[in-house]
Amino acid sequence: MEEVEKLKKELNYLKQYKEALDKTTIISKTDKKGIITDVNAAFKKISGFSKEELIGKPHNIVRHPDMPKAVFKKMWNTIQKGKIFKGVIKNRAKDGNEYYVIANIIPIKNENGEIEEYIAIRQDITKQMKLQQQKENFTNNLIEYFLKKINTPTDKIAKYTSLIDKELKKQPPSLKEIQKLNHLIKQNNYLLFLTKNILNYLLKLNKKTFSLSKEKIKLISVINYAYKPLKDFSKHKIKIQLKSQKILQESIITDKKLLGLMFQVIFYNLLKYTDSDIYLNISCDKDIKIKINFKNQKHPFNFTTGFKDSKEIELNADMFFISKIARILNIQITAKKEEIEIVFNKK
Repeated sequence: MEEVEKLKKELNYLKQYKEALDKTTIISKTDKKGIITDVNAAFKKISGFSKEELIGKPHNIVRHPDMPKAVFKKMWNTIQKGKIFKGVIKNRAKDGNEYYVIANIIPIKNENGEIEEYIAIRQDITKQMKLQQQKENFTNNLIEYFLKKINTPTDKIAKYTSLIDKELKKQPPSLKEIQKLNHLIKQNNYLLFLTKNILNYLLKLNKKTFSLSKEKIKLISVINYAYKPLKDFSKHKIKIQLKSQKILQESIITDKKLLGLMFQVIFYNLLKYTDSDIYLNISCDKDIKIKINFKNQKHPFNFTTGFKDSKEIELNADMFFISKIARILNIQITAKKEEIEIVFNKK
């Protein structure tokens, strides 16, 4: 009697386990040849097929043509040896829509250890995969944008160099005109340098070859380093205002090159798109805060992607890159109409 009660208890647990699996996973069973023998409600729902349309059909009824044959060859080699196969599979529903699953295919054996059937337990990861694809597509578009952007300063440098050559042939050449053209060459050289650096980091991030270095640096030295090549870029200036002289000694631990590039991109866009001097108000309490104030702003400094907005494409692509750096370096950065606030956690 005790054995019967124990068996009933185990059967009850097994029933509950099956119900839990049916509610949370996509399940199908096949014979040794891959012919479907059973499916649960979740399988019918995601595939769009009825049970009658699936039973007796080869499991490749939901195979997506994009899936490499090598994956299924590996799968069969694995499960026919009595081992569990696990992998990400792209399937196609009855209506042609694609969906992604993490599949665990388990051989079911009899008491003699012989394989009798296979059971596949899957989790739907379609949303995650499509989100990942969107991110990859956006990054690829961003890389393509900066690749094309390199052409602009390159063409302008060649043009201004040619104009200087022409001016030098005149008798006498105009020193004022040569200085003006030389200044334009310097500006475009800097834009070329900046764009190449941005592109370099985007490529490293995309290929996952980027490694973050950390060192103790004085924040004010990075700001000065970033602003120095831009001092002659615009008639407007960036003016640093310190709440306390102690700030000059404040240090942070970060990637110096990446932080420097972030400030270079911010300063470049500020000088390009504003009609006034720019003020950096730096304070230090629990955290180090930099408030960048400016007036007569021509373009909104929002840190959204905005990549498809052709009117703001250059600015927003740069701002998106800045926000990406900020996330990597764990820096909080926000923008209002005429103010950018950057917060560094000293811990």
